This record gives sequence, structure tokens and C-alpha cells, in this order.
Amino acid sequence: MLKSFGRLASAVWRDECIATISHFKRVVLDEEGPAHWGKTFPQALGQKQSPVDIIRSHVQPDPMLLKRPLKYNYQGVLTKHVTNGGFGWRVDVDSLNHNLEGGPLSHRYRLVQFHSHWGETCCDGSEHTVDGETFSGELHLVHYNIDLYDDPGKAASSESGLAVVGIFLKEGSSHPEFEKLCEVLSCVKHKGCKCEDIASPFQISSFLPKDTDNYWTYEGSLTTPPCYESVSWVVLKQPIEISKDQLDAFRSLLTYTEDENNITAIDGPVTKNWRNCQPLEGRVIREPPEQ
Repeated sequence: MLKSFGRLASAVWRDECIATISHFKRVVLDEEGPAHWGKTFPQALGQKQSPVDIIRSHVQPDPMLLKRPLKYNYQGVLTKHVTNGGFGWRVDVDSLNHNLEGGPLSHRYRLVQFHSHWGETCCDGSEHTVDGETFSGELHLVHYNIDLYDDPGKAASSESGLAVVGIFLKEGSSHPEFEKLCEVLSCVKHKGCKCEDIASPFQISSFLPKDTDNYWTYEGSLTTPPCYESVSWVVLKQPIEISKDQLDAFRSLLTYTEDENNITAIDGPVTKNWRNCQPLEGRVIREPPEQ
């Protein structure tokens, strides 16, 4: 089961992050940019796209979110590998004991992978913004619906298929879990590199801030092509800290392979891998009421 799940997860999230590396370089890194994703990926022109700007005065308190508190059942993790897809790092996991349920979710969701977005400086990098304010980065814990779907591939393109926990990153103190990651990033410096020798297992619960009761939630999409509108978003209000050195290690990853001959002007370090905020298009962002 673990091997089968691992193969599916790896393939799905290789596709989820970007349909093809060539497409990524053409529509993300060059002058066209994410604003033109819809030319290749029609879903990117949908009415439920992510990320969004969270305007606090427009958020609606929802008492139902208090009746079904979010439960983060993260009990250890078996890391499959760390990969550089040419647009950032991704950690794939075998996580039969990593389930998310409650809150806005009507089903159980299982962790598949986690990855991050960042920018050139500490002043940008997050995908979601709060009243227009950006953070130094954003960590995404990606889960798929295990009640409705047998594999993450089907879930990714289906209704209520995914749940993503977004955690803002704020430049500050070094984070021990990110330090474990940084120890292996030199092994995946180039696009296409994969590291399966992870000395210290990740403790996913350690990525969570102290306050997990306060969050924003809405229905949206993947923030990278193919931009499927299948995501229930949970964006935690409290950020976690990450050091400048750790962010610089993220930025040291390269967009090209070690033996690539056709290196162009748009190739180089991954210094910006976030998508701009998308229109809400009438969607409602909810939060648990203050107690």
C-alpha cells in the first residue's frame, strides 16, 4: 500500500506543481508570467482561483466552525524524498497517520506533500495576503480526500478533492524543521534532483504555529497549473518564523538541470515562485468567531 500510494502521490504532485517544466519556464519565469496561464491551462481563468487577498473587514464569522474544530492528526511521518522540480522544493511523504478533518471540511483528508513559496526578499513571498500585506513566504501542507477518492490523482481534479493548510512564513529565528530541510537542499540544487536519504524525519506538527484555532477558510484552487478548483483552503492567521539563511537556502535552488545545455536568460536561482492574488468573484471567506 505504501509503495502504491507513494508512486501515485509522486506522479500527482509532480503534475500538480506544474504540467510540464517547459510550460513552467514559458508561462511562469519569462515575460508572460502567471497572468497568461489561461492560454495553456483553461482552469486558471475560472471563478474560484487562488491565492486571494484576505480583507479582514470582509471576513464572515461562522459559528459552525466552532462546533466542529479542526483536528490535525499528525503522528510522525515517513519522508519519501525531497525534489527540486525547477520551481522550488517539494517533500513527498507516506502519511497513513496524517489526517486533517473538522472545521470547514466535511471529509477526512490525508497529507500527500508539502512545499513552500518565497520571494526575492523578506518583504514578499507569500501567495495569500492579508489586507494587502505580504509575508516572507508561505508553507503549503497538501492533503487529499480519502473518503471520496482512492488516490490523489483523481482527487486533485475533482470536487472537494483537496485541502491545503497555508502557513505564513515570517523572517526571524531559525526554524528546526526547515533546518532539517536545508541540510539536504544542496543535494537537490539543480532541477530534477531528488534526495531520498533524509537523516532526520520531519515532524509535521512542528510546522504548525501555537495558535491553530484561528484561521480563514474559503473554496479555491491550486496556485500552480493546472489550477484545478478543487481546494478547500485553511489559512492560519499566526505565522511561523524562518531565518534569512534558511530562506536564502531556498533561493539557492536552480531552475535548470546539472547537464542542461540550453540555459536561457530566464534560468537561474528560484527567487520568486508565488502567484499574484486572484479576484474573489463573490466568494466568502469565513473564520471561527472570537470566543
